[in-house]
Amino acid sequence: MHTLLLRGQRYLEPVIAIIFFVFWALAETGTHPILPGLLRSVLPWWAALLGVSIAIAVCRIWPLVAMGVSTLVVVGQLLFPYSAVFTHTDWPIYLGFLIVVLGVSAAVRDRWRPVSFAFAIGIAVSVAGLLVGWGRMDWYGPIADTSRGATSDVGMIVANRITIFAIALILSIGAWLLGFFGRAWQQKLQNDALLAQTTDDLRAAEVDLLVSQERDRIAQDVHDIMAHSLSVIIAQADGARFVAPARPEAVSESLENIAASARTSLTEVRMLIETLITDPVGHSAPRIAELDELVDRMRTAGLDVALEQFGDPEPLTSTQELAVYRIVQESLTNALKHAGREPVARVALDWRGNGLAITVASNGEPSSRSEPLTTSRGLYGMRERARLAGGWLTCGPVDDTPGGYIVTAFIPTDAAVETAA
Repeated sequence: MHTLLLRGQRYLEPVIAIIFFVFWALAETGTHPILPGLLRSVLPWWAALLGVSIAIAVCRIWPLVAMGVSTLVVVGQLLFPYSAVFTHTDWPIYLGFLIVVLGVSAAVRDRWRPVSFAFAIGIAVSVAGLLVGWGRMDWYGPIADTSRGATSDVGMIVANRITIFAIALILSIGAWLLGFFGRAWQQKLQNDALLAQTTDDLRAAEVDLLVSQERDRIAQDVHDIMAHSLSVIIAQADGARFVAPARPEAVSESLENIAASARTSLTEVRMLIETLITDPVGHSAPRIAELDELVDRMRTAGLDVALEQFGDPEPLTSTQELAVYRIVQESLTNALKHAGREPVARVALDWRGNGLAITVASNGEPSSRSEPLTTSRGLYGMRERARLAGGWLTCGPVDDTPGGYIVTAFIPTDAAVETAA
């Protein structure tokens, strides 16, 4: 319905123009008959009526054309004052110029607005001048008739003429202001609608961004959990396959380690799913205290790993502790997968600064690293976790150690963050 009303607005002025022309044509046919012997005297009047009607019809579609046609009508009436001017019973036709002024003011571009205001003033003055400039008008005050020796009240005549000019100016300026404020109000409504649409689009984009970030976080958690567990399982399975002919009893121990690693990973994934159901931003959150258990699992998987701590531990947020755990977990998993046979790793946690400095150094056979680790999802996730925890992370190969690789990260404590702030 609203769309239909908007589409119908473009036909409003043309319909008004048709009604306006038909009404005055029927009303004044007897006064201005179109007959062969009267064409010269009545055609200027009909041309003026048609010009006003055309100006009304196009005042919003082509405002400059409407101003031009209205100006031609007024100029034509000045050139043919006794046959084209609207007087006596048809003077209300001049009110059609108010519709033209209103429509032009509402539709004209900003750079033409001063011209439209000058047009409104000019039309008002011209129409008022036409109304009082010829003796055919007798309704605004007494007119001197010197042929009969009558005298006129000059003061009343002047006052009435001033009144006519004032009324014409007030009506014309009022119509212009009405069109101006109507256009301003329409623009405000359009801007409000655009702002509301933009706000909705931004809100939708924000939701999409949050969903994307949550998906990325879930993918990162699943990657950390599954990559670690599968690396341990693969290492144990390969070890059991190699030692089975010589030590059949070692197969049972390897199978127990595989089952334990699988159960741990299953528990972490279940915790992740449950926390997502109960809390959209939640996740499984291993803590720093569980690093010893992580190191033990990596040792059973065949990684010679040592864990060292320096200084007294200080409290970290749950997000920071999760970041520390995942960084160490991903670093040891990469060492187990990429360091070749007999991999060795060393984890150092240093609390002696303004936070926790993490160093994970590993080495193995140089030829075993078949792809650059700097482009893997795991290392990207470690950098993001460190950044979100308020710290940083760097990683890369060790130049003076064949097959060596080192991960260095720093997570500030709450006290260090408050001091920096």
